[in-house]
Parts: sequence; structure tokens; C-alpha cells
Amino acid sequence: MASKNKTFLWITIFIALAVAFAIFYFVFRTAETGILHELYKGGPLVAVLMTCFLVLVTVVIERTIAYNKAEGKGDLPNLMKAVKQDIERGAINEALQKCEKHNSAVSTAIMSGLERYRSLDEVEPRFNAKIQEVQKAIDEAANFESSQYETNLTPIKTIATIATLIGLLGTTVGMINAFSELSKSGGSADASKLSGAISEALFNTAGGLGTAIIATVAMNYFKARIDDFTYFIDEAAFEIVQTLTISRKNLISERERQQS
Repeated sequence: MASKNKTFLWITIFIALAVAFAIFYFVFRTAETGILHELYKGGPLVAVLMTCFLVLVTVVIERTIAYNKAEGKGDLPNLMKAVKQDIERGAINEALQKCEKHNSAVSTAIMSGLERYRSLDEVEPRFNAKIQEVQKAIDEAANFESSQYETNLTPIKTIATIATLIGLLGTTVGMINAFSELSKSGGSADASKLSGAISEALFNTAGGLGTAIIATVAMNYFKARIDDFTYFIDEAAFEIVQTLTISRKNLISERERQQS
């Protein structure tokens, strides 16, 4: 899985780089006036910022699809209600089937716990030991799911950090060139041309800040969704363990009542 994600990321970067520089040289450069012409004057770092933006958009779309898929099919509260009812009447297999059909991050964690419980049903007579194993299985599944959610978030975090710096670098280079031309002209450069050169340089800062802002918002949004997934899994684990415990107590009480 990690290798697959790295491959996806590198392919995305190379394609974005090729597309960005193609647009920069074949679209921006050919424009004689207007905003596209001004962007071309901003220098090659504009293309680098475009690359960052294209990678950002691609990863955001990929993560959004992945997180929507992780929510599964159907309503989670209804799933939990049905699974608890199955557990209460000892129908573990039916509960597992419902979890598999729901196909969400939460149901996957529940499945891990119930499968561990079923596998220990005959080999482990101690109920408390089985419950501990169930909790452990759910925790392991939750950690795995969490690591999957955080996949490909590193590029977003990186872009949020470096986009502003790239923009500032482009602006700095542009300012150096502008004042270099001013010094060559003996300080008598046309004010309108100088202000135009500075304006072109500032396109880099605007592009860098805009990209960084979008990346930061996306990062915070995805982090919030990861926190939600983790919370739901913890809540589900607590409910499953409680249901198993109550079901066990009810079974013991029923047996004692029948014996008496």
C-alpha cells in the first residue's frame, strides 16, 4: 500500500510539473498582453507554484474520495443498533456480515474485534481475557485505519509550508532584477516601468500565499475528518465491548435461573 501511494504521488508530481511548465511556456509566453503575459514575466518560479497547486488539487480530490469511501454504505447508528442486536442474541456471524456489507472504517474495526472474539470462543474460556483481546483487535484495526487516512497528507502539509517561501523567493528575485535595471540606468529608470516590474514580482507572493492558504485549509479539514473517524471507532469499540459484557451476564443469569 505504501509503495502504491508513493508511486501515485511521484506520478502526480511529474505530470503536474510537465503540465505547469507547458502552460507557462506555450500559453503564458505567447500572450502579448493581459494577466497571462504578466504571469509569464513573473519568471519560472510561477510554473513551480503552478506545479504545487496542481499537486495540491489532485491530492485533495484523491483524499476526499478516499474519506467518503471510508464512511461506508448506509447509516452508522443503524449499523451499530443492528450489530448490537445480533450480539445480544449470539448471532456473531450475522453481525460480521452486516459490518462487511457496510464497508466503512468503523465497521472494519468492529469486524476485527468480533472476528477475534469468535476465534477465541472455544479456545479461551476466560471471558475477561476474550474481551481484552477484542479491545486489542479493535485498537490495532483503528491504528491501521488511521495510518491509511494520513496517507498523502504529507504533500499537503509540505505545500502549505513551501508555497509561501517559493512565492517570496520569486518576488525577491524579481525585485533584484528590477533594482538591477534601475542601477544600470543610473537611477533614472522610468517610474512606471519600475512599478510594473515590482508588480510582476509580487505575482509570485500572491500565488504562493493563495496556494498555502488552500493547502492549510485542506489540511485542517482532513485532520478534522481523521479525528471524527477515530472518535467513531472508539465509541463503537466501547459499545461493542459493553454489549458483549451485558450479553454474557444475561446468559449466565438465564442459565442460573434455569438451573434453579
